[in-house]
Amino acid sequence: MRKIYLSIVTVLASVVFLGFSNSDNPKKTSYDYSGPSNGETYVPISNPEQTDAIYYSDNFDLTSDTNGLKARGYLVYYRGTGPQGVAATWFQGNPNVFAAFNGAADSYLAANYQVVNNLNDIDSWLVLPDLTVLAGDVMSFRCRGPLDSTFPDSITVSYNASGGTTPESAGWVNLGKFKVHVDGIWELKSFVAPTGGTFARFAIRYKVVNGGPLGSNSDFIGIDALEIDGDGVLPVELSSFAAVINNNSVTLNWSTLTETNNSGFDIERSSNGTWSKVGTVTGNGTTISTSNYSFTDRNVASGNYNYRLKQIDFNGNFEYFNLSNEVIVGIPSGFDLLQNYPNPFNPTTSINFELPVDGNVSLKIYDMSGKEVMILVNEVRSAGYYSVNFNAANLPSGIYFYTLSAENFTATKKMMLLK
Repeated sequence: MRKIYLSIVTVLASVVFLGFSNSDNPKKTSYDYSGPSNGETYVPISNPEQTDAIYYSDNFDLTSDTNGLKARGYLVYYRGTGPQGVAATWFQGNPNVFAAFNGAADSYLAANYQVVNNLNDIDSWLVLPDLTVLAGDVMSFRCRGPLDSTFPDSITVSYNASGGTTPESAGWVNLGKFKVHVDGIWELKSFVAPTGGTFARFAIRYKVVNGGPLGSNSDFIGIDALEIDGDGVLPVELSSFAAVINNNSVTLNWSTLTETNNSGFDIERSSNGTWSKVGTVTGNGTTISTSNYSFTDRNVASGNYNYRLKQIDFNGNFEYFNLSNEVIVGIPSGFDLLQNYPNPFNPTTSINFELPVDGNVSLKIYDMSGKEVMILVNEVRSAGYYSVNFNAANLPSGIYFYTLSAENFTATKKMMLLK
C-alpha cells in the first residue's frame, strides 16, 4: 500500500511540474513531446484508386469534446467497470502530449486512463453517424500513444450493419483489436465492412482490461484523420431512369451499364413521404453489357408521387436509386368502367373506374337473377382513377354483374366467379 501511495504522489507531482490538467495527462513522467521527427505529412488513406470515393471524413479540426462530437452526429458512451473517473470519455487532444497528425496541434481526439477509477476495465465508445455502407467499404484512421510509453493501450473497432445506436444494440461485430504504437508515429489503421447497410455505424472503442490510474494497461491515445472509403464494388451502375405517364399507368424505364451480383430491383412508390413496394424486376446477375428494364405501375390514383429502385444483390445488400422528377397522375377526361381483372376469378378481383368530376358514386354487384348481392361503393368521390377490390369468398360460383352509377353515367359489365 505504501508503494502505491508513493507512486500516486509521484505521478501527481509530475503532473504539476509538467503543467498537465488532471484529466488529460499521461501516466509516464518523462516524455519527448517533440513528436515525429521525420516530417510526416498527411497522405490519402490507402492511396485510393480513381474509382474509390471517400464519402465520410473527420480531421477533428472542429471542437472534439463531448458536446462537439455529439453536435456532429457522433454517439459517446462510457462502459467501463465501476463509476466513471475524472476524465471525459473522449476529449480534445493535448498538444503538450503530442501534436495532431494534421491541422492545428490540438485538432485530434483523445482518451486516457482517467476515464475509470482504480484498476477497472475501460470501454469508451465513439459511435460514428449512420451511413449507407457497402460491403467492402473501408474505415481508416490514424492512431498513436505517447512516445515510449510503457503502458500498452489498446483499441477495438466494431461495426453494426443494422443501425444499432448503443453498445447494447443487437448486431455489433468486432472488426479487430490492436495495441497503440508508442514510436512517435501516427499509425494508419484500416477496417473493412463485412456487410452493407443503409443505416450502418462504425464504432471506435478505447477498450483496455486492467486500466485506470492503478492499472497497468492504459495511458493516453490519440485518433486523427478518420475517413470512410467506398472501396466496395457498386453492384449496379445506372445510366438512366425515367417515367412515362399514360392516363393512370406509370411506366418506369431504366438502364444499367454494368451489374455485379445483382439479384434484382424492388420498385417503390411514395405519396406524402410514405414508401411502399409496388413490384419487383429480376436482375441480370453479373454483366458488363448494357441492360434495359421496364416496369408499369397500373391503376394509380390521381395524385403526386415519387418513385425509387431498391437494387438488391444476392448477399442481401442494397442501395437506392431515386427518380429525379415527381410523377403527377391527373384526372380522366370522361367516365369509364373497366373490365375486372382477373376474370374469371377466385375469390378476389379488382374493379377499376374513372371519374372526370366530383359526385355521388355507387358500385353494386348483382347475381344472374338481378338481385343485389353487395354494395362496394356508395359515397361522394373526387374526380380521379379508382380501383376497388371485390371479395366473393361468401358467394357461390356463377355469373355476376357490376354496375357503376355516377352523375348521368351508368355502365354494367359481366364477370365470372369460379371456385
